Amino acid sequence: MHSLTWRARAKLNLYLHIEGRRADGYHLMESLVAFTEFADELHIEAADELSLVTSGEFANEAGASDSNLVLKAARALQVHTGYKNGATLRLIKNIPVGAGLGGGSADAAAALRGLNQLWQLGVSDETLQAIGLTLGADVPMCLSSTPAIVRGIGNVLAPLAHPLPTLHVLLVHPRMPLLTKDVYAKFSSAPMLQPAPWQMPTASDAAEFIASLEPTRNHLQPAAIAVNPQVAEVLLALETLAAKPDLVRMTGSGACCFALYADKVAAAHGHAQIMRDYPDWFCVLTRMAP
Repeated sequence: MHSLTWRARAKLNLYLHIEGRRADGYHLMESLVAFTEFADELHIEAADELSLVTSGEFANEAGASDSNLVLKAARALQVHTGYKNGATLRLIKNIPVGAGLGGGSADAAAALRGLNQLWQLGVSDETLQAIGLTLGADVPMCLSSTPAIVRGIGNVLAPLAHPLPTLHVLLVHPRMPLLTKDVYAKFSSAPMLQPAPWQMPTASDAAEFIASLEPTRNHLQPAAIAVNPQVAEVLLALETLAAKPDLVRMTGSGACCFALYADKVAAAHGHAQIMRDYPDWFCVLTRMAP
């Protein structure tokens, strides 16, 4: 094998509850995580040395320097295995940076999985998860890239007992990135919010699934609005669309917000309205991945 391509899917936090804080400063959470068909693409070719080239709409923000998580992941895998050869990594960066969509973590996960396959290393999923956690709390969930309840600092994954219903997702980002550390710093000064319990419906019915999410929240949403008030503007724009969404919420630590639709036609109308009314915002219509 000389080359391969790996898709790095954007992550959605359908709800995100902060449950406490560890002594080392990391926040403990519970989140229902899903992934979308919207993704970055990582093309990997065998080479003598490691190198990274980025392209796509958000290439400049992602960069191709040593700070990029793709290179960090590749080097971490080399260190763990002692592998000496390299690879040419070409990242097409479609996912906005600083959006709460886990783009950088998904890219790192794609690098770990892709290089493990290209280099024929045979590293186990458990070991990849452990390496991924050293790169960021979201990397383990992106390595799985399947719907799950995520606990701890993002490292404890519980796959769902039933598949998610087919839902269309409108992603809207105001093109103003939010730093996760800034959002958590603002949240830490607020009273701790009690998480609402969530029970997954036994049937893959969209209406029942949406209803199950209504008592839940993204506890970071008020803090994100305090750091960047434009998040509130995006949420209001989605909540007041003529084609009313079934659920509107911020993902992760923001600033990207999403609208869920069971109806494909309504989702397309919502997408067209955002594109017309807010041409400076980033907006994409996609679906939740299985």
